Amino acid sequence: MLKVNKKSEPEEFTKYKSKNKIINWDSFTTEIKQVLKQYLLEEQENRCCPYCEIEINLDKSHIEHIKPKNTFPKLLSDYNNLIVCCLESKRCGNSKANKWDELFINPVTENPEDYFKYDIKTGKIIPIFKDGEKNKKASYTIDLLNLNDNRLCDIRKTFIIKYMSSVEVREYLQGFPSLRRYLELLQN
Repeated sequence: MLKVNKKSEPEEFTKYKSKNKIINWDSFTTEIKQVLKQYLLEEQENRCCPYCEIEINLDKSHIEHIKPKNTFPKLLSDYNNLIVCCLESKRCGNSKANKWDELFINPVTENPEDYFKYDIKTGKIIPIFKDGEKNKKASYTIDLLNLNDNRLCDIRKTFIIKYMSSVEVREYLQGFPSLRRYLELLQN
């Protein structure tokens, strides 16, 4: 899971909100949602789903309200509550849906790398801490987003094997930025 470092809101999005009455998510046109999605994906998320770290594109992603818009209507158009995540079935935003709990690790306000590490044999993402509040938050977030989905663990294992195979290969591997940093720490 990746930390999302927010930049300033895209000007088009700000202008749209000031010129239009925003009642619900449908108050935004498809065009302005596309502008927002492209900006978030390219400028802040390095084309990766912040939840699972899989590389995504505009067609295979959606705008996610970190705190669900039905529970937090005042955050409907709050730029700091918006990220772009993948559309994978039973994972990430689709798995999270409209669920919310204060235990959820918000990738905009917290650094997920302070909570997670990897099991390099299984490809699973696991809590750093064995107990306490950080363990509860990590476990809740892993379960909610289904971050140890078998398909995702298999992709991570393949990445780990390739990464560990040779220094030359490492330069060409894309994806999984936090896993890459974790593996670099293990190597040092």
